[in-house]
Amino acid sequence: MGNTKRKIADGLQEMLHEKPLRKITVQDIMDCKNMKRQSFYYHFQDIYGVIEWLFNEDFVKQAAYDENEAFEDWICKVVRIIKENRFFYRKVLENVSRERLLECLFPVVDEQLRNRFWSDKNGNYLVESFIVKSVCHFMLDCVAMKKGPEEEEVLAAVENIRAMLQHPTGNILVLPTTKSTMTA
Repeated sequence: MGNTKRKIADGLQEMLHEKPLRKITVQDIMDCKNMKRQSFYYHFQDIYGVIEWLFNEDFVKQAAYDENEAFEDWICKVVRIIKENRFFYRKVLENVSRERLLECLFPVVDEQLRNRFWSDKNGNYLVESFIVKSVCHFMLDCVAMKKGPEEEEVLAAVENIRAMLQHPTGNILVLPTTKSTMTA
């Protein structure tokens, strides 16, 4: 079943290079892949369902938490994922509401940050939520840019944020030292 979904999704991506989404029909996608129209409706409700499936498969799942990955490596990976398929992600952003995309991203980013930095249940929820939402918006802003930031720029921004959160005693108020900076 996953192979059929992927084939349909690939057909949509191919068609996006030929015409705007609003002019692409289910029949166009299925003709592009030499498949029957009924197969589409077995797997997806509509073309927007394909877009959301692709976004989840190709972006959200790749951005999932990996305990062996330092935060800086993760954020750079996110930037690379966006750069590698900027054309498609920009189409997603043009055709799916930002709020819907944020709903998809929020749990992934929240898990990423919570598992790395906020294991304490007594943390500052407002600050944590602000940071999670900021990272989600940053991801979508990277998609919207004609040319996204370079990895070095992102790493510098992470270090600047860390420095701003640094308490005079040396402790970080919200973001404690990550694995990669502890070993440096």
